Amino acid sequence: MRLPDSVFSVLVREGLTTLEVLYDRGKDKFTLRGAKEWEEDVKWDRYMADFTYADILADDYSAIGTKKLVSVFAELGLEDHLMRIENLLRDGRHQGIEFYLNRQLDIRVMYCKNDSTLGIRNKRHAVYAGGIRRHELHESEMDVLIDGLNLARAMSYKNALAGIPYGGSKLLVQCAPVSLGEFGILGFLAYIIDRSRLFTGPDMGFEPAMTDILRERFTNAITGGTKSSLGPTGGATAYGGYLAIKEACNSIYGSSRLDGKRIAIQGLGECGYPLARYLLREGTHLIVADIDKSKVDSLQREWNTTVVKYVEPKDIYTVTADIFSPCAIGGIITEDIIDKFKFDIIMGLANNQLKATSKEGEIELAKKLARAGILFVVEWAYNIAGVLAGWAEYIFGEEVTFAKIKPRIELICRDHLRQLLDAAKRQNRTPTELVYDEVEDTVYSGVRFNELRLLKGGEKDITDS
Repeated sequence: MRLPDSVFSVLVREGLTTLEVLYDRGKDKFTLRGAKEWEEDVKWDRYMADFTYADILADDYSAIGTKKLVSVFAELGLEDHLMRIENLLRDGRHQGIEFYLNRQLDIRVMYCKNDSTLGIRNKRHAVYAGGIRRHELHESEMDVLIDGLNLARAMSYKNALAGIPYGGSKLLVQCAPVSLGEFGILGFLAYIIDRSRLFTGPDMGFEPAMTDILRERFTNAITGGTKSSLGPTGGATAYGGYLAIKEACNSIYGSSRLDGKRIAIQGLGECGYPLARYLLREGTHLIVADIDKSKVDSLQREWNTTVVKYVEPKDIYTVTADIFSPCAIGGIITEDIIDKFKFDIIMGLANNQLKATSKEGEIELAKKLARAGILFVVEWAYNIAGVLAGWAEYIFGEEVTFAKIKPRIELICRDHLRQLLDAAKRQNRTPTELVYDEVEDTVYSGVRFNELRLLKGGEKDITDS
């Protein structure tokens, strides 16, 4: 089994289940660790019934260190692939990537870890927070990794801004579509979630109903299911995005009123569809695109084709609108496409909207958008309501309702964003530069973010409100 340009070729060659690429920022040093940690006949559907992540699952455990693994990469012609991964870790200030191979289930897992500083002393099992996203087996490993590392880095900043004591990460799963009855696969994923000290929630490729099964049978370290008190996190995320769009309008047009505004929405999924509803209630006119035309049809039936116009997904970037709201795939804003935009504002709920792999790359694109006369704010500055809802459910369970987290969503997505946009005007800088300046010390050194003094008291204010 030879996988083209893939770390998993090394695992196959050496009979490993696990390989870690770790980066020490202080020493600018990389370490590789490989191991065989389970046998191929493990009954993963019995996870938490017959065994936990702490049990010994290999009859003949073995481990391999850095020198041997580097030589295997070289023997397989993968030196450049490894070097590129190391450069991504260095440029994004990440802590590392954990690779897991389950031959029995044909699953490849890549766990991207940005930083654990906020989570180390939080007195809970989970140290990292980040969603679980599925990719097809045929997708390029490098493309999947770039997406995951960007998402992990953004999660670190989201958590810091929201006052959530966890580092940022992303769990990437390359496998065939998973059905609700595949308990072996779900048990294996729960094993990875628990051993990685992660709390997570469903992202693209994993439906919220899977969360219900994972919680009932395997792990409590996942939130956002259909049976939770808050339900799927897309609704909360959409509310935060709606507030942010109103603040952006106030900054550009002098009023937060949205009636008569033309807004282009890319993607009508778990976040985009409820966002469209919020905007339509304000009297906006929408131009929408989604690869699943049935979602467009549903929205048009609910409202009408007068206020909801459809365009092909490839055409959404070049329509004329006041606001562009990306709510689907990431990496859509490239240097080349900016000149084609005919928008005053770009503000949406897609993660990693900028095609960049580092803070510096994002700031350069943000500056180019500003020079083009477009107001843009890096999305993790306001796209925090989903992780906030997930965290509140994880900590407080059934006590949490949307009404209880709503004030904190408004504090960050409305009040703090307003302060950020005003400061950017005064200082003649992009909001993206300023928000990086505000939270970077929190992410990498644990220094408390100044704006968090506005929160009434952390965990207590949610349960008492």
